[in-house]
Amino acid sequence: MYPVTGCIGVEGFDNKLLGALLEALEAEARNPPDPSRGEVRLEIHNNTLRICLSARDLSAARTLVNAYLSLVAVVLDAVAAAGGDNGSEASPRTGEQAS
Repeated sequence: MYPVTGCIGVEGFDNKLLGALLEALEAEARNPPDPSRGEVRLEIHNNTLRICLSARDLSAARTLVNAYLSLVAVVLDAVAAAGGDNGSEASPRTGEQAS
C-alpha cells in the first residue's frame, strides 16, 4: 500500500457559490464514513475551492475523489435547477460555455 495525496481545484464560479460549496462539503470532511481510509482538507484560495486529500492507498483516493466530485456536481445541479446564478457562464455539469 502506498499513500496517495493530491488536490482538486474547483474554479470558474463566484466566491458566494464557492463558499456555499465549502460549507456543504465541510460536513462530509468532518464526519467521514471511514476515517481510516483518508482525510480531506478544504479551503478557498485565489477564487478556487481546493479539495485536498490524503488517502491510505489508491483505492481509497479514488473513493474520496469520486465522492467529493459527486457532491460538488449535486450542489451545482441544485443551484442550476433552482434557477440560481452560479456566477459562471459555464454549465455546472460539463463546464462548457453557454451559447
